Amino acid sequence: MGAFLHAVASVTIILLLTATGWFCGAKGWMTAASKAFLSKFLLSLAVPCMCVYGLRANLTREMIAGSLKLLAVAFACNALNFLLSWLLAGLLKLPRKRAGVFMVMCSLSNAVFVGYAMCVELFGEVCAPYVMLFYLANTCFTQTLAMWLIRRAGESAGGGWRHSLKFLVSPTVLGVFAGFALVLLDIRLPSFLMSYLRYMNGVVSPLALILTGYIVYEMGWDKLRVDRSLAVMLAFRFLFSPAMYLLLCSLAGVGGLARDTFVVEAAMPVVTQTVVAAAQYGADEQFAAEGAALTTIGSFIVIPVLMIFL
Repeated sequence: MGAFLHAVASVTIILLLTATGWFCGAKGWMTAASKAFLSKFLLSLAVPCMCVYGLRANLTREMIAGSLKLLAVAFACNALNFLLSWLLAGLLKLPRKRAGVFMVMCSLSNAVFVGYAMCVELFGEVCAPYVMLFYLANTCFTQTLAMWLIRRAGESAGGGWRHSLKFLVSPTVLGVFAGFALVLLDIRLPSFLMSYLRYMNGVVSPLALILTGYIVYEMGWDKLRVDRSLAVMLAFRFLFSPAMYLLLCSLAGVGGLARDTFVVEAAMPVVTQTVVAAAQYGADEQFAAEGAALTTIGSFIVIPVLMIFL
């Protein structure tokens, strides 16, 4: 019961921050320009700083020794999620414009904007290295297979695999690589630089949640319609995906905080980039927006229940 009450308190904090973004949108204080700025600031500067700080401050060489096993679990779970969601899309006979979006929403979660804040509230800053490992696997699939599926589902098929592999030089992934390098080489940054990174780390969660709240406002409550494919996606995201991580972690001998962080991350909302990509490539943007809004709301209900079993 203690874990449940702690999870409820943590979820309430995150819900209030998300509601703040919704309120700012409703009052007209936040606009599309504000959203564009916050997205660029977070992904290009704040999140990379968070990655470097979180890894250097919380990870050791000894922990790196076990990271390959954790990465293997994350990559295996993502691959299995995509395979099973592809089978479900076929069984549901989803149209081309929806199938790719459905697979991405089932398989990948919002590891940073909502996931990092949720895990820190539940477990403390010590979970940051495990969030980074989950994010590294998650973003590899997001920027390659996920974007290819959404382009294939849409009317604009430009790009190709060479374009998709640009994720390797994105600021967020470079931040993860830099953080790992500092730990492996045992390089200690100057105290003033670590202080700067710590301050930047501190702004990520509140700004990301405010941004998420604005995105939900922008979508509009009137767009939320739960049809059969959305119901299946919700069950996959909140039941099957966490269960898959729990099973594979158990089989791989991964337990404790690493397992709990991975399971909570697996139950996070749809990755935000799904909606942006669906609009850009002419896939089912409405379906993507509905899925993002429903999973954002649903995660606040699911996480306290999930914490009972961890």
